[in-house]
Amino acid sequence: MQRYIVKRFLLMIPTLLGVAVLVFLLMRVVPGDIVQLKFTLEGTGVSDEFLAKERARLGLDKPVTQQFVEWMWGIVRLDFGKSMWTDNPVTAEIALRLHLSLQVAIMATIVATLLSVPLGVLAALKQDTWVDYAVRVFSIAGLAMPSFWLGILIILCLLIFFQWLPPMFFTPIWVDPWANLSQLIWPALAVGYRYSAVATRMTRSSMLEVLREDYVRTARAKGLWEQVVVVRHAMKNAMLPVITVLGLEFAFLIGGLVVTEQVFNLNGLGMLFVESIARRDYTMTQALVLLTGFTFIFVNFLVDLLYAWFDPRIRYG
Repeated sequence: MQRYIVKRFLLMIPTLLGVAVLVFLLMRVVPGDIVQLKFTLEGTGVSDEFLAKERARLGLDKPVTQQFVEWMWGIVRLDFGKSMWTDNPVTAEIALRLHLSLQVAIMATIVATLLSVPLGVLAALKQDTWVDYAVRVFSIAGLAMPSFWLGILIILCLLIFFQWLPPMFFTPIWVDPWANLSQLIWPALAVGYRYSAVATRMTRSSMLEVLREDYVRTARAKGLWEQVVVVRHAMKNAMLPVITVLGLEFAFLIGGLVVTEQVFNLNGLGMLFVESIARRDYTMTQALVLLTGFTFIFVNFLVDLLYAWFDPRIRYG
């Protein structure tokens, strides 16, 4: 197992290197000049000489290969440079928003897990009954409703029926837990319900497949309690594809909630992603893409480790 962990960690390096090369080249291919864009938006008329000096200050006048080597050397030293738009350190800009997006992702994943696993198992055990049909309707409704639209409905219901709106300014949980949860619980519910629909259907289909296996029928023939058969024999094996779905959804939520963040007035990584791309902020966009890539790689790594815990038949060499 230790050999497998070391091997997976070493495989992260070429994967992240490929992501770095790809995003670096793509940002240079995208039309537009950050220097011209920046001063055009500010409404100031500047000369070509000033624009050339600004490009030199940002290092954009250097050859592309030299820019890439300097950027990669900075990554090795955990120095992602400064934002070309705000001139603030990239790590500081990301850190301001990371804990917000991370908390929403964790809370939404918890909501999705608490909804999907019990409902999916219940629907499988009560197949083709009214319970199964009710769970199917619940999950299909979640798939049909975008999370941002559900968020708008939540805000309207809170305002119309309770004359209350969530706080508009973010408060860290260590400063005021109540103000923090009263703001983030609603986007977490909207996003969690949306993604629980996918996991519910996956749980149901996986449980139905496992319940038809020979070892489950053998356990029942031995006279084991139904609860023991379901929890100890069926659920662990049925959870493998569900873990994969929940893990990928969590990785996506780190930077993929652009519209939902806009609805709930959250200044998270999703908004920062869109702003940095629109402004052609090379250093910020490159750092955000690397962060997203690392999140997906690391979450997949944790999912693979959970496989061995849920299914004792799996052994990594």
